[in-house]
Amino acid sequence: MRFKLYECQILQSSGTSICHIIAADLEHASILIEQHFEALGLMEARYKLQRVDDTLPEEWGGAELDDILENAPAGLVSYTEAGWFAHTAPVHKLRLFASYDFRGEPIFAAAPNIEVALTLMANRYSPIKGPVHAYDIRNVTDTLPEDKRKNLDEVLEAAQAGIAEFDEEKGGWWVW
Repeated sequence: MRFKLYECQILQSSGTSICHIIAADLEHASILIEQHFEALGLMEARYKLQRVDDTLPEEWGGAELDDILENAPAGLVSYTEAGWFAHTAPVHKLRLFASYDFRGEPIFAAAPNIEVALTLMANRYSPIKGPVHAYDIRNVTDTLPEDKRKNLDEVLEAAQAGIAEFDEEKGGWWVW
């Protein structure tokens, strides 16, 4: 069975977040996002679903998306610089992982597990030439100081994996 890709716009107090769901149809996607919210204890979550697999830009589609739609289990998926990732475990809330890039600068990734975090970090921050860089990745979701937690829970609940950055001027954490 080939699933369809749905974009879910989640309306939160800090703004609109977007995640993606693969499902058989719109009703199935709605059930999956409701289960996601229920698992997080969110009773009043507002969202809007729209099918997008047939309207995505060329660079977002291709064989990689076809593989996800044909082989991955129904549920949440993320599009990142490294491509599409299916959240294969029943993860409802992403975790925030931290490491340092090859220059010693701190880097963060919102991901369902350390393997996806490593892929995101290596794809974005590894030098093109030079020695291979080893990442010491830690789950920092629950250990960040309070002044660095602004909107973190909302960003992780939105279930869009990617490189994460903290910017006070932009209202806290965001994922790209």
